[in-house]
Amino acid sequence: MKKDRRQTIRGKFLRVTIPLIFLTVIGVFSAVELMTYRDALGQLKQTFEGMIVTQSAALATPMWNLDYDQIRLSLEAVTANREIVATRIYGENGKLMLVTGEDNIAGDHMLLQREIMYDAGAGPKIIGKLEFVATTGIVWEQTKLRLLVAAVIALLAVAMEVAAALFALRRIIGTPLVRLLSSINTARSGLGRKHVEWDSHDELGQVISAFNEMQDRQEAYDQELREGRDTLERRVAERTAELAEKSSALERLSNQLAKYLSPQVYESIFHGKQEAKVASSRKKLTVFFSDIADFTETADRLESEELTQLLNHYLTEMSRIGLAHGATIDKYVGDAILIFFGDPETRGAKEDALACVQMAIEMRDKMKELQGLWRDSGIEKPLRCRMGIHTDYCTVGNFGSEDRMDYTIIGGGVNTASRLESSASPGEILISYETFAHVRDQVYCEEQGTILVKGIAYPVANYKVLDTFGNLGRQRRRLREELPNVKLDIDLEAMTSDDRDQAAEILRRALDMVSSDDDPAQPEQAPKTKSARRR
Repeated sequence: MKKDRRQTIRGKFLRVTIPLIFLTVIGVFSAVELMTYRDALGQLKQTFEGMIVTQSAALATPMWNLDYDQIRLSLEAVTANREIVATRIYGENGKLMLVTGEDNIAGDHMLLQREIMYDAGAGPKIIGKLEFVATTGIVWEQTKLRLLVAAVIALLAVAMEVAAALFALRRIIGTPLVRLLSSINTARSGLGRKHVEWDSHDELGQVISAFNEMQDRQEAYDQELREGRDTLERRVAERTAELAEKSSALERLSNQLAKYLSPQVYESIFHGKQEAKVASSRKKLTVFFSDIADFTETADRLESEELTQLLNHYLTEMSRIGLAHGATIDKYVGDAILIFFGDPETRGAKEDALACVQMAIEMRDKMKELQGLWRDSGIEKPLRCRMGIHTDYCTVGNFGSEDRMDYTIIGGGVNTASRLESSASPGEILISYETFAHVRDQVYCEEQGTILVKGIAYPVANYKVLDTFGNLGRQRRRLREELPNVKLDIDLEAMTSDDRDQAAEILRRALDMVSSDDDPAQPEQAPKTKSARRR
């Protein structure tokens, strides 16, 4: 980049020094010449005063004798001097007698007068007056000439002084500064550091010496920094490799541990949503229970290796379906599976119940597919499972000790689901009314009566799950009509046999009332029957 000379030390020096030196020299010479001019004027005045004294004495006799020719010659001799531009003689009465030289005098001039005295024996007597008019312009012209010469000398002196100052500036300041700047630019561009070679003990030399020392210390710091960085990078690489190895080991371990936990529980623990401590809470859950019918007979028919392979195959397929529907797999108890919906994540009681029933239907369909595979593999009596589902409030959380705990559920809802499962036939899904109430809009069920559950004082209604309406290819049988004075809402799929008998009786009464000619204000009161009473 091109340097602006005005921004360099040399340019600043010249801009300040040259006018200052020039003005100083001119001022000094002007003062000297002014004093010389004043001295010259003084000397000129003394000369003229001497001349006028001499001329006044010489003109005394011609003036007394009125010798005008002699007077004129004397005055013309005086005006021959170029400083005296005019002479005048006045008579005794003050009248102008004779003038030589210029009449109109312009410019600066000096006026000198002297009385002409004559002694005729009776004592000196004034007989006239002599007057000189001298110009000072010649002296001023000489002074200006000397000033011009002084100015030229001043310029030459300034040039010499500036040249000497520039040489001194470059030698004393410029050269070391250029070297210092070169060293700084080299370091700035990343090309390394170099000492500034300058042998001087003045202030600038001290600055350069301090700069060199600073560079040496900085180089030492940089070397330490490079060594520290290399050491740090090596340690980071070693630590990274160590952490990668431990992370890989931890990942393998966590993957192994994940197989002992439900994915939802595993995620909630590892993401800090749930703490590993003994604690529980009450939540509304949908509980699923299943086991294999006649498992003891099947176990007796197979070798332990075959039984293990068969059971693992069954549990793997059922678990895969459960996880696909968002289930929390509580535990495997031999051939039994305990699953629940609603914790640690829930989509709402209705959606949890529907997801559980849809999972059970898919499991039942998968069992039919697996039974064919098992028969083809030589198993005479393939596995068949029973399933029970119930929706209720349960206690869910970590149970056990501070050292060993299990994430599970307890409560009457678990017992009810287990009792429904044990009451089901092989390949059958039984659900409670609490679950049925949440899924009846999308799942086709048949009422199966009631069962008794230990710990519950009243019978539990149960329903057999056939399939979803979508899988069956049929619409839910429901009739809805609304007129200004008539409202009708019949859901045949949700009605029990008693509900249907009661609905038929109500419809017959309504039909009789609409078809009758009796006064509408006096409706027929039908007797209450047993079928009209709700269970």
